[in-house]
Amino acid sequence: MKLGCAVGCFTYPHYNAPYEDAVRKIGGLGFDCLELIAAQTPDLYDYYTDSRIEALKALYMSYGMELSEFVLYAHLVTGLMERDERSKQAACDVFKRGVDVALKLGTDKINIVSNWPNELKAPIDYVPCYFHPGASVPFQPKLTMEMPKNYDASGAWENYMDSLSRLTHICEAAGIYLVLEGHANVEVGTTDGFLRAADRIDSPYFGTNFDTAWQLVQREYLPWSIYKLGDKIRHVHLRDGDGMLCYSLPPGMGIIDWNGVVRALKEVGYDGCLSFELTGYKEPERYIKEAKAYMEKIMREEDVL
Repeated sequence: MKLGCAVGCFTYPHYNAPYEDAVRKIGGLGFDCLELIAAQTPDLYDYYTDSRIEALKALYMSYGMELSEFVLYAHLVTGLMERDERSKQAACDVFKRGVDVALKLGTDKINIVSNWPNELKAPIDYVPCYFHPGASVPFQPKLTMEMPKNYDASGAWENYMDSLSRLTHICEAAGIYLVLEGHANVEVGTTDGFLRAADRIDSPYFGTNFDTAWQLVQREYLPWSIYKLGDKIRHVHLRDGDGMLCYSLPPGMGIIDWNGVVRALKEVGYDGCLSFELTGYKEPERYIKEAKAYMEKIMREEDVL
């Protein structure tokens, strides 16, 4: 296994471009791999130009790193949850552009977070993060979201499976893996939800990005989840959590049994990247460096480093 880091760890206050400084910081910390992201749709055309792509590729390769995956931020493909063909096709077109960029950048994986129904509204913009009323300002004592009356949830699932099937066909044609990431409050959020989707989309190009903190949010025991997912795991995000309110802790500072996680990954045959995704930190270099040292210790103990 290899250790990596997402450029979003070093972009503040959000994932916005440019990413050159972040790449240099990740390379300077001695990582094996990194992730790049498109945070806004225009980035796919205005930032990720052919010349910029070549420069970014040369930059990360100068540190001896590989690009473990390319991420499309969830808001870029909200049309995948729509029922009308025009919206869905527009989202597929954005995704296809993302695939083109990913391949030019030098990775064989493209990541999207599972979408949530566009009709579902929370007090905060990023619906998956609304798992405690304290996440909203002003505060309200009840965990309350808005949904349409008589919402057809079964229809949403079937519609989304159609969208994911289209994306998988795009990936099959391009020879790149779609790695779907489960979060809270999304259509395919849990381990069992992904397995249900994989039963419908039976393709080696349809896999998952296993995000440790997001599965912990949903009260999963991570080693068991890993055994169930098996070779469907194509990429891993590393974050820890306290099991209550904070789910973006450096590994080792929360309740996750990291020996158990790494051991389970080893036993299902995973040999890819373990990538830190710790965003919004006041001192990112300090905490990512400490987390890296901690995970290297765990990986040596489990004989995967």
